[in-house]
Amino acid sequence: MSLGAYQLFSAIAEYGNMTKAAESLHITPSAASHAISALERTFGFPLLYRDRTGASLTADGQMLLPQIRAILAQEAHLQEYVSQIKGLEKGVVHVGVVDSVCRNWIPGILQSFRVKYPNIEVRVYQEGYQAIERMLLENTLDMGFLSLPSSDKFSTITLAHDRLLCVTPTDYVPPNRSYVTIQDLKEMTLILSQRGYDRTTQEFMNRNQLEPSPTYFITLDHSVLALVENGIGCSIMPELVLQHCAGHYKVYPIENNIYRTIGVGVLRGRRLSLACEKMLQEIRTYVEQNSI
Repeated sequence: MSLGAYQLFSAIAEYGNMTKAAESLHITPSAASHAISALERTFGFPLLYRDRTGASLTADGQMLLPQIRAILAQEAHLQEYVSQIKGLEKGVVHVGVVDSVCRNWIPGILQSFRVKYPNIEVRVYQEGYQAIERMLLENTLDMGFLSLPSSDKFSTITLAHDRLLCVTPTDYVPPNRSYVTIQDLKEMTLILSQRGYDRTTQEFMNRNQLEPSPTYFITLDHSVLALVENGIGCSIMPELVLQHCAGHYKVYPIENNIYRTIGVGVLRGRRLSLACEKMLQEIRTYVEQNSI
């Protein structure tokens, strides 16, 4: 079966739309439809549900997706080795990042990497920690930034330890004046970003019987900061999130100095391409030189 059909199937899974998938591969929707139909005839079962709103994978299609993406990854590895033999450096790297990493580290990493390896394409996917783990398992991503410790399904590299801080309105002063206690936090209306809610913060909340406000379901960190600035509540955020985020709020350490650990992970047992190895090295070097 043609690798082109596998690429199309993978693109449809990513976009949820056959027309958009066809456009990304520079083929017509009609040609895409024929290619998927041929693939379904070869396998002997339907791969997609199709309607006017888009296309979604059948249960059988979902089962095949990781294997098909693994085949595509192996083909990409082969082409990279061919390019290396020819004296070129080519490839595509798919990286999953959380918001704080995207704002503080990724611009510098991409700038440096592009200078060194102009023929390697880097595709960045901004998601929450849970979504990044899922995308790694589905072979959608080559690597992703994770909150450690993570699942044993991933091989990880520790990058940085990031202190958790309490963010308050400007008129708040804790009883201890210079830091907040667990009791202080229990008396606050806590608003947390759902996308940036990592394991360390979750465990810290559970261990100390802290509950986020049931009223606010906020996705992004800067939206949480806007509520804090207007006196709606307080928040617990990592230091990296607050870097370069000027605003009308105060920041206090939390007693006992709680930290989260940021790492970069790949699916355990997956063979990394040359392009991925170069990106991992670039990430490690950049973070070491620009530590929190």
